[in-house]
Amino acid sequence: MVGPEEIGHAARYREAYRSGVESVLAARRAEADRIRARYISPARMAANGEHCRRGLAALLGWPLAGMNVRRDAPEARVCEEKPYTPGVTMKRLQIETLPGLPFYGILFLPEDGGKHPLVIAQHGGGGTPELAADLYGPNNYRHMIARLTEAGCAVFAPQLLLWQEESSAGIPGCGSKTNRGALEDGLRQSGGSIAALEVYCIMRSLDRLLTLPQVDADRVGMIGLSYGGMYTQLTAALDTRIRAAVSNAFFNDRYAYCWHDFSWRDSAMRFRDAEICGLIAPRALCVHVGRKDAVFSVDTALPETEKLRLYYEAQGASGQLAVIISDVNHTLTDHGEEMDFLLRHLRKGEKE
Repeated sequence: MVGPEEIGHAARYREAYRSGVESVLAARRAEADRIRARYISPARMAANGEHCRRGLAALLGWPLAGMNVRRDAPEARVCEEKPYTPGVTMKRLQIETLPGLPFYGILFLPEDGGKHPLVIAQHGGGGTPELAADLYGPNNYRHMIARLTEAGCAVFAPQLLLWQEESSAGIPGCGSKTNRGALEDGLRQSGGSIAALEVYCIMRSLDRLLTLPQVDADRVGMIGLSYGGMYTQLTAALDTRIRAAVSNAFFNDRYAYCWHDFSWRDSAMRFRDAEICGLIAPRALCVHVGRKDAVFSVDTALPETEKLRLYYEAQGASGQLAVIISDVNHTLTDHGEEMDFLLRHLRKGEKE
């Protein structure tokens, strides 16, 4: 009988195996890049954007795959209504985006009786509509919702399955679990994804919100931070009613940041961030990356922004794309350049 061994005796074999898997993955990614280049390119997207859009919906899965965007407006219930700031009312809504699914968000409406641009303001990881609206104290959203309402916009702030149960790192806990990981696994097992479901919910919410007399359906924008940037990219890519979009602190190289809930089967062979955002062209898009971002490195983001520029150039829309690199951490810019971009494009064509 062989005697006992030191635990580390076979470490070199395990390390060689791990190294081999990493090598195989690197080779597979190189092949995926070649497959993606054959599947999609700036010229192909410019020639047939709707086909590419259907491809992205199919990649994300149910309930986006094969969906008809233009539908009757879903039922919405006003759960609570109260003042937000002088001249602006906030309404807590539950919108039945699917049977039995009460999608929650807060609608901030100017009270002057006129028609206003509508901006979807999307929180990030650990966030809530209340946090982004400064209702829960200090945060890294730079008064995103308050600034939009001050600029005369109606704002819809959806709640995604991203809140925290316990407080940490300055983010208040909400006291309940999201079960995001388990629900993501269940949705993937059933042909979908959490991203597909939540993008679908945002789009269905738009179906309802654009019927409101206070909303100008021709002037719709979206802005998001971190995970909110991801949802902004996906929603604006799929829903052409969104006229201008801003992605803060998310756009990057998905090989460098291959997280479970934003890496879908075969996505390397179909769509990475440049291709997803290319679907927004020729509509207005601003991508903001912080040099001091501790979550997503600017070094891996910059090469992907150069690929994105090619998609806008192919549609003669280079002027519709802004890439902002600023000296901030994981937040909006110091001086509001991305907010100015969004508002400027929403004001174009404003009725006198």
